[in-house]
Amino acid sequence: MAHRLKSRSHPSSTGTPNDVEENLSNDVKDRLRHAQIVRLEGEVAELECTQFTVTTDWNGNSFNHGTMRSFRFQVNGVFVVLYTPKDCIPYYGKVELPLAEGDSICLAIASEALSGRHLVYGFRNPADPRVFVAFAAGSLEGSMPDSQIYYLPRLPRFWGKSRWKQASVFGAFAVLAFTLFAYLGHGEPSGNGLSATVVFNSIFGIACASYLLTITYGAMRWRLSLPTRRQRNLLAVLSALEVPAQGPNKGTICAV
Repeated sequence: MAHRLKSRSHPSSTGTPNDVEENLSNDVKDRLRHAQIVRLEGEVAELECTQFTVTTDWNGNSFNHGTMRSFRFQVNGVFVVLYTPKDCIPYYGKVELPLAEGDSICLAIASEALSGRHLVYGFRNPADPRVFVAFAAGSLEGSMPDSQIYYLPRLPRFWGKSRWKQASVFGAFAVLAFTLFAYLGHGEPSGNGLSATVVFNSIFGIACASYLLTITYGAMRWRLSLPTRRQRNLLAVLSALEVPAQGPNKGTICAV
């Protein structure tokens, strides 16, 4: 049975990986680097939702900000935290999670704790066919309240529709850039057979191709069962939740 969540605001996070590098002892860093993704199941207790502001990117004149949510609760006496997007997080939208006080759920969590709580990588509710995986937290490194996330196993930055949406936005930007270069260089005399427009378009084209190849490379590695390191971490999440990664019975992954 669902209960009302306690909700409160949290100040903006300013921690960075460099801050963590200076503050953490070597043995703590080593334990975090060797953390594994393990299974935890039981009933949700002491569920509390908190909102906080994070820096998403910089547009050249100012920083852009978004809002994240943290769900803090315990399962079988283990304290955990799940970070999910709320507003203005690039390529991610707010998702209503099937998570309520007293629910019986299965979690994939880090084996090492952050400030007394274990990071939740993914979860599923037996009453819901979907699998919820926390991709957004890893794509905002240095913006989370627990900056030690930088040392824990990391998932792919984008997944599914988010990954292809990112490629589409970048492709549209590339077309506009090529058009602009062609317009600015219209009628420009060429020197040594090459105009500035050709040079700029060639450099920009190589950069675009490299970026899109990186996305395609990751997709092909997953399809060919030759996963990257981050994809292996995702496989560990799905394994902990007992969800097939491939095939007709694979779970529906909801990126949060």
